[in-house]
Amino acid sequence: MASIGTSLATMLAAAVSVVLLGACGSCDSTVQQTAMPVLASGSFDGAAVDQRSHLVYLADRAHKGVDVVDIGATSPRFVETIPLDGPPSGLALASDRQRLYAAVAGGTIAVIDTAAPSNTPMTVVARIHADPNGVDLLDYSAANGRLYAGNGSGGQIVVIDAASDKVLDSIPVSVPVKQPRFDPADGMLYITAGGNDPLLRVDPSSRVVTRSFALAGCHASGLAINPSRQLAMVACGGSMALFDLKSGANNVSRAVAGGDLVTYDPGMDRFVVASPHGLHDSAIAVFYGDGSFLGSVAVPPIAHDAVIADNDGRVYAPGAAGLMSFSPEVCAPLPSWVTFLLGLAVFAVPLAAFALYLVMYARREDRRRERHEVPVPAWRRKQAYINEERERMRALEDAILDTRMDPPA
Repeated sequence: MASIGTSLATMLAAAVSVVLLGACGSCDSTVQQTAMPVLASGSFDGAAVDQRSHLVYLADRAHKGVDVVDIGATSPRFVETIPLDGPPSGLALASDRQRLYAAVAGGTIAVIDTAAPSNTPMTVVARIHADPNGVDLLDYSAANGRLYAGNGSGGQIVVIDAASDKVLDSIPVSVPVKQPRFDPADGMLYITAGGNDPLLRVDPSSRVVTRSFALAGCHASGLAINPSRQLAMVACGGSMALFDLKSGANNVSRAVAGGDLVTYDPGMDRFVVASPHGLHDSAIAVFYGDGSFLGSVAVPPIAHDAVIADNDGRVYAPGAAGLMSFSPEVCAPLPSWVTFLLGLAVFAVPLAAFALYLVMYARREDRRRERHEVPVPAWRRKQAYINEERERMRALEDAILDTRMDPPA
């Protein structure tokens, strides 16, 4: 029975290994923490990444500046903190102009030179007085060279010419403005707002709200748009909402318990959501460009925004020790055929183990019977063989004699 148990144990261990193979791809297994004391003591809001220079920018409210981290090397490296006149909130990067915009408390927007080389690298080169009531989240569109700023409870969208750093317009929407996003596919401006209409479409030419997207109880905050699919992802209070900007249809995902800020990266075709809550229920989640869930990791609640780098596909955000990152591609669900085989294994492996048990048990019983049978001496087996041969010879002789004695017909 020991051999049977060993064989069964081996088979079951193999089965468990196969089943666990489906769970071995874990986002948490790829998390890396890079110690950076400045970031570890910071308090953060918006984030941005320059895909060409491989620099991550973090709005650090605790240090009243923008923290710069180089992620181009093997290990991320803290570069510096760009000082500002006050705590920053939203960030927007204009990589085509080599400018970073930071919304600063008091209603100004700091314009930071990100060019390299430059006579004024990583310094504030201009200040835009956007709105005395304050500005919060920003969005830059390279398609029209405009910077958009929401002023929160003021209910205004401030439009700025990025070429001259001048305020062009202030569009009233009569509701608190959270995240503005310009959609280059239709030329419309979308904003998240409070109430039962968490998403509004604004025509920047006519300065009129042309459509409301309803979703009761959303309490929207962050917003990102995939222009190729005309798909908007909105962070609600306890879920994520997807809006088809053409049809107006919506879909709610509870893969993550809502979030703060949302970004979309066209290079990787991924949505990234920061979901800060408590010490044990905060996360960063990644979604495919079609809005389907890819995976998430647990993070401390200091991360209100996150970015994804095109060069290595990793997601970066503030962490407990400094900068944390993970690889969302490891979170990808198994192919359907693998899932099907794993499902079959749940039933097939126990049946195969039981069949193996029956076969080995039968063989064991056969060997036991053989051991208990009385052995026949060799001389007796030979005598029995000789007797059998004699009987066959007599039968043959009788057949021959009978044939000869038969009279002819």
